[in-house]
Order: sequence, then C-alpha cells, then structure tokens
Amino acid sequence: MNKIYHALPFWLIAGLPIAAQAQVSPSEVVTPTMSGTIKGAVRSEAGNPIYGVSVVAIHLPSGIRRRITTDENGAFSLPQLLLGGPYALQVTQPGFRPRVTTNLFLSANKTITIDFVLVPDVVAVGTRRADRSAADALSPVDVVDMSELALTAPGTDIGQILNYVVPSFNSTRQNVSDIADHQDPSSLRGMGVDQMLVLVNGKRFHNMAGLYLLGTRGVGSSGTDVNILSANALDRVEVLRDGAAAQYGSDAIAGVMNFTLKSDNSGGNVFVGSGLTRAGDGLNTTLSLNKGLKLGEKGFLNLTGEVDYRGSTSRYVPGKPHRDFESHPIFSRASQAEEDARTAANGGNFDQINGNARSTNYRFVYNAGVQLAKATRLYSFGGYTYRDGQSRQQWTTALATPNDVVPGKLSALGYQPVQSNKINDATAVVGITQALGAWSLDVSNAVGFNKMKLGLSESVNPSLGAATPTSFDLGSVSFLQNVTNGTVTRLFDKAMAGVNVAFGGEFRTDVFNTVQGDAAGNAQGLVAQNNPAFPTPSALPANSGAQGLRSFDNTVSRRRTNTAGFVDVEADIVKNWTVGGAVRYERYSDFSQSAFTYKVNTRIRVAPWLALRGGFNTGFRAPSIQQQFYEQTTVYSSPAGKLNARVIPSNEDVRTEIGMPALKPETSTSYTGGLVLTPTPDLTLSADFYRIDVKDRILLSGLFVADAFDGKPADEPFREYLVDDKAYAAQFFANAADTRNEGIDLVARYNRPVGRGKLLLSLAANFNRASVNVNVPKQFQDIQNDKLWDENFVDQRPLSMLQTGNPKSKIFASASLEMGKLTVQPRLTRFGEVAYYDNNFGLLEEGGYFLRFTPKYVTDLIVSYHPSKAFMLTVGANNVFNVLPDNKKQAAANGHIPDAAYNTPTTTVAQFESAFRARHGSLFMPYDFDTIPYEAVQMGFNGAFFYLKAAYTLGL
Repeated sequence: MNKIYHALPFWLIAGLPIAAQAQVSPSEVVTPTMSGTIKGAVRSEAGNPIYGVSVVAIHLPSGIRRRITTDENGAFSLPQLLLGGPYALQVTQPGFRPRVTTNLFLSANKTITIDFVLVPDVVAVGTRRADRSAADALSPVDVVDMSELALTAPGTDIGQILNYVVPSFNSTRQNVSDIADHQDPSSLRGMGVDQMLVLVNGKRFHNMAGLYLLGTRGVGSSGTDVNILSANALDRVEVLRDGAAAQYGSDAIAGVMNFTLKSDNSGGNVFVGSGLTRAGDGLNTTLSLNKGLKLGEKGFLNLTGEVDYRGSTSRYVPGKPHRDFESHPIFSRASQAEEDARTAANGGNFDQINGNARSTNYRFVYNAGVQLAKATRLYSFGGYTYRDGQSRQQWTTALATPNDVVPGKLSALGYQPVQSNKINDATAVVGITQALGAWSLDVSNAVGFNKMKLGLSESVNPSLGAATPTSFDLGSVSFLQNVTNGTVTRLFDKAMAGVNVAFGGEFRTDVFNTVQGDAAGNAQGLVAQNNPAFPTPSALPANSGAQGLRSFDNTVSRRRTNTAGFVDVEADIVKNWTVGGAVRYERYSDFSQSAFTYKVNTRIRVAPWLALRGGFNTGFRAPSIQQQFYEQTTVYSSPAGKLNARVIPSNEDVRTEIGMPALKPETSTSYTGGLVLTPTPDLTLSADFYRIDVKDRILLSGLFVADAFDGKPADEPFREYLVDDKAYAAQFFANAADTRNEGIDLVARYNRPVGRGKLLLSLAANFNRASVNVNVPKQFQDIQNDKLWDENFVDQRPLSMLQTGNPKSKIFASASLEMGKLTVQPRLTRFGEVAYYDNNFGLLEEGGYFLRFTPKYVTDLIVSYHPSKAFMLTVGANNVFNVLPDNKKQAAANGHIPDAAYNTPTTTVAQFESAFRARHGSLFMPYDFDTIPYEAVQMGFNGAFFYLKAAYTLGL
C-alpha cells in the first residue's frame, strides 16, 4: 500500500533509512536493462486539470531524480526509471499544498499510475472565500511556514523569528525602558505598533494591558505581544500587507497578521534548544512539546506546552569607561578621578545592566475541532502564558543626586533598582460552524486577558528617609477583551465565474483595570534636607516615590463596548479577473463618532505568467481604552536630577480646564498596486507599492511643566494638578499629527531540484519612507514651536521616531540547499538606516543630537542534519560576524547638530561640544551614553548568538 503525505518536507523523506520505508516489497526480480514508468494526472478539487505542476521522482537508494511538469491536461509521465525502489514522488505547485507519495517500487516494464488532487494553499486573511490561495489573493499576503522554522531558526520568540523572515515586519527588544523590556514593540510597514491587527485562527487577538513609555519605539501605544504564543504551536503565519479595517475593524490600518495553530490529530514533536551570545551572556534555553490527538472519528486536539528562559545582556563601548561622569544626565559634581574612586569603593558595581531583560516564559496552547454532525462543527482554541521578567533601571548615585541616597539603606554610594514584571495572559475561543443549505454560518466568542503586575526592589523612596522600604509592590494593570461575532457566507458558483458573499456582525467589550500599589511607592515624604553622609552641597530636595518607577496611585476600572456590522463580496467577473469589496460600520460606547469604512480591490491575470493587483481602502483606529484611562507617574533622569512626570487620563477634569479636546479615532486612506510574475513554475516574483495616509494620529504629548501655558488661565488649574499628584510635569494623549507612509515590497522565490538535492533561493525587501505633519489642537499651536530646547506640545524625538525611527529598508537574501540528510541555509539581512533625535528630558537650551544609525549587514548560518527519519539536529549562528549597531557617539557624529539657542551655529559634534563646554564647563554627550551606549535600533545590540536545537518527531 502506498502512503501519501500532505505537505511533508522532502528532508523527512530523504533522511529515511531504506528499511524503514520499504513497507511494500518489489514483486519480482529485475535486471538493470529493464525500466519502469510512473504516470498520472494532477487536478484541482473541482476536477480541473492543473498545468505546469512540478512532479519529481526520487530514487531514494541512489538519490537520482527525474523531474517533469504537467501538460495542459494536467498529465505527466516519467518513463525509463530505475527498477526497484523505494521511490518518493513529490508534487508541488505555487498556490497549492505540496503532496508527497513514498514507498513506490517499480517492476520490470510495469507502469504505476497515480493521480493527485491538489488542495489550494488557502489563506484566511484578507478574504472570506474558503478557497482563495496566497498566489491568487487580491492583496499581497506573505505565508511563513512555522512548522519547520520554529525548530531551526535562531531564538524562540515569534517576533525575533519573523524579524528575519518578513521584510515589512519589525520587532526589536528594547532596553532599560520599563514594560517595553518585557513586551517587544512590533509593527508592519513602518507604521505604529497599534496600527497592526493580530488574529489567531482568523479571530481577533487582544492587546497588552500597558503602554509603551519613556521614548521607546511605539511610545504612547498599546500593541500586541506576539511572543505570548508558542512558535512550536504554529502551523503558519499569514501577513496581509494591506489595510483591512473594513474587513476586520479597528487597528487594521497597516495590515493584519494571522497566526494559524497546528491542527494535526496525531504525531507531534519534542523540541529542545539552547544558545549563548558571543559575549557569554543572554543564555536562551527552551523545552517544548507538541502533540496531536484524535477527538472521535473526525476531530482533533492539538496541545503545546513550553518553558523558555532568556538571560540578561549588557554591552559597552570597547575602550570606554563604563561610567563617564561628563555624560548627560549624570553630570557628576566631581572629577573623573573621584568618580573612579567611588566606583572602586563600591566594588566596581556601578556598571549598568543595559541590554535585554531576564525573562522566563511558561506557555500552553491548544487547538481543537470536532464534527458534531454532518453539517455541524465545533471548534475551540486558546492558551495561557505566564512571564516572569526582571530588568534594571538607571543607577542613582550619590555624586549625581546625593539626596536620593538614604544612609543605611542599600549602598551609601548608590543603587540600581530592579524592576520585576509578572505577566499573565489567557485566551479562550469557542465557536461553531453550521451549514444552512448552500450557506455557512460561523458563530464564535473569544475572551482575551492580559495582566501585568509590577514590582521594584533594591530601591528607596528617599523622601521617606530612614523609614523607606527597599522593595515595593507597584500595583498592576490589566486588559480584558470579549468578542462575539457571527459571519454568514455563501459561494454562488454559477454567478459569473464565482461570487462569494459574506455578512455579519460583532459585539466587543473592552475592560481596563488598574490596581493601586504600595503607598510608599508613591508617597511624598518630609525629608528635603541635604544628605549628611556627603559634604557636596546641593539645593535639590529628596525625590518622592520609589526611584526607578512609582506605584500606581489609583484604582481604575473602565469598560466600553463596540458594535459593528459588515458586508464582504468577492466576485470572479471572469476566470482571470476578480473584484472584491467590503463595507463596515462601527460604533463605540465611549465617544460620539461612529466609523464607516470601505475597501475595493481587484486582481487580473493578463497572461499565464503575469497578474496585476491593486486596491483602495479607508480605515480607522479607535483610541485604545489604555490611551483613554491609563494613568501613572514615570521617572525621568535629567541634569537637575530625577523628574516625576504624570500621564493624565482622558477623564481627568484638568483636561477640560486647560481646553484639551477629547480623543477621536484616527482615520486613514491607503492605496496599493502591484504585480505577480511566474515566468516558470520554479520562479515567482512580486512587487507591491503602497501609500497610507493617517489623519488625527494619536500621540503622547511632551512634558508640560507648571508654567507651560505662559500665564494663561490654564496655568493655575494645571499647577494645582501637579502639586496634588506630586509631579514635576505631565503628559496628555491627543490627536496631534497627520502622517504618510509609502513604500514598496519586493519578493522573489526560486525553488527547484539540483542534482540529488533541492535548492530554494529567496530574496525579499521593503523600502519605505514617512512624513509627519504636526497638527496639534488649535488652542495649543503657539506651544508647538518645534525647538528642541523648549517645551513643545509634541517633542521632536517622538516625531522623528515616527518619521525615521524604523529602518528605511530591510533586505533579505537566503539560500536553502537540501542534500539528503543535510540542509544548509545561509542568510543575509541588510537593515537600513534609522535616525531620530536624542532624548532631551532636561529641556537644555542647546537641544540634543540628531542620531543617525547607519545600515548594517547581519549574516546567519543554519545547518540541519537528520540522522533518522524522526530526529533532527540544528546548529546555527545569528549575526555570525558580531555586527553591532552604531553606538550613540558614532550616531551623533553621523547625524547633525541643531543650532545653539544663543545663535552660535554648530554643524559638527566637535563644535557643538566646544560651545556646550564653554557655556556649562562640562561636556554634553548623547543622552545616557555612559550607561546605555547602544540603542535597540535595527537588530538589537547583543551581537553574535550561537545555538543548538534538537527535535524528535513523534509518530514516525
């Protein structure tokens, strides 16, 4: 009996011992002069012949291959094949799931006839038609096969894996940036982290509870933590590079990512991996188990359990002191010799831990489906993740801020607070599909929950003096999302060349909660005198609250609902021309504006080897419930010491008192156009252009201090608010800018047998640019002077992060050569330039540097070996040549310097530093250069990472 495998990679076949495959023996003895034939036909599920399908016969004992493509009738014939076997027959065609038949034996002058029915490699994103493949989709869709990638690629976090696979996707681990240390910001096509919608099995996935703050990428946004999921639980990832708010609702401005879980009802794997950076830190160890089980005759239950540990990292500039007393914001009030002496007296432990946070993840994922009746199917999926993370805050030193060091508490010379983030994330989806004659109904309910509990240790509240604790419970923040939806679909196969109609509705509830932390973590004590342990005079009082991060000081509970309805039509006007369109109406309970969006797109095959596609859509993104009700006091370092800054929620009276308008949704229009070339069955090329215009972009304002309104009536209520909340400054969310992102995506894939092996070449790239038009509320326009050294409604740093804070380009080139049991895959990634203004929390009159980080090339090498059909061993290296991004000092020299406030134009770093030294008597280096010399820009700054992975496939 022949065994047929769906989508079985060839390396699983080529690595089989002959005895293990030979379940069917030759029926007769043959001589070498005789030969056999394998022939057949390839058709679609509808019975139509498929032209140009690649059919490869592999004689496994010798490795000899014979290849042919099907004719216009879908037929193929491979005559004069060696007798015996076993043979494997591999059938591949772009747009369809590959098929493999093994255990074929040829007898003398006999013919084996095998017919194949190819199932479309359908996508679930960007379409509601059940048979639409990525190859004939109206919008560009990247399909990433995760079943093998998860077992071979560097790292285990999904964001890090996809960052080196999908050019339009960006995800980098942040450093010394509060919650961003533990939840990586991710984005598509250079857009915001909250303008990308994430689906799991086609259902909306929830966002994280917290907000990115402190000037990191995605500042002021609440994105989706894609690393919650286990990579080993995924079958594939689909990336829709097109706006889809009319199809899926809010957030889908930049595009959509759909994570499809494994649905095998047998088999599975046991996977273990471990790796270390070249510097000897950042140990990453993962143990994962996936298992498929049967549920009845036609059901499945697929389970994945995983434990993943990642150690912390730190990097310094070679030849530079780890702490430079002249670097902003340290500005030690002593000489370098005294700084060095105190460092030595403290055991040399003033080194900042400035890299990736330490993190342990426990992940569980399930996916299930069962046929209740002929026309009824029940499905459910979800999971739970617990993450225990630990990161470091900035050092507090006695030389910089003597009153923030409490005698008898921790070290007399300083301390480095340790922040802990404990994240609980859970998802559960239950749904049912029901055939209603020619119609199909899908009804589901999805619940998603994310909770982040914050803690702080090795810190003090200096305003409490000797009564201060050294560890604090900072409280927690949580977000719950419940989505109930129903969709009705039908394919009218007799209308034109096929018309798919879908309509439905959705009801979503968002709940946001904040739990108050320890009172001591936010208290304003009475200690304001100089620290008697140090003779250096200072007029600074002791800061209030826990140093590093203050407690949540309020318990908040907010809820909102959203009701939506949509219609989606996709019509094949003729066989080679498809037109699609969707309209959607949404209304939220917490703001008056409703949203009406629509989308039209089309695809036409003008020749067998050429297809054109394009579209236009409108979109929207409602202000997240986090942006409306998140409130916390954060701590900024400045030359004047630590400054407390308050994030003011939308329901505070002070917003109305100073004339701050209510938040409204972002709206967008976008255009796409592209072509797909398939000159041969082995080669696929595509190019897609896009332009996305967003109006009323929601941004986090700059820091407003007590006199920010220049004596206007708003000054008094704002000053009272700062006094009551013990803050030096405050920030607001507002619709403050219009943006435009445009670019081009290029993809090329070449796949064919080479000798006894198989060669896959891939080249992909994204080129993009962005422009920003500041459009602050009318009553605040006189504050927006765009000077780097003054208060602005929106600071130049976040504006520059929007415009040039993502790589201007990303180019991938990879080759994969399969040679029997061995697979070798070199990869080269070019990360384009990143640029933005340096932090300027102290509002220095000279402004800050414009940092320009030059392009970098990262080389990976992955080698996999299959000693048996079930066992795979992978050894690899990410960033083999230990390439690091430019450090801040290099980036400052690459960039430019603004004119000094006292009208002395400076154009070079040397001129700027000379002018600053003449004015202040010290050197102004890029912000935090001494403690954080590298920023997490294009690809992080850990350098080379070497790893070993082993996987055992169950059930083979």
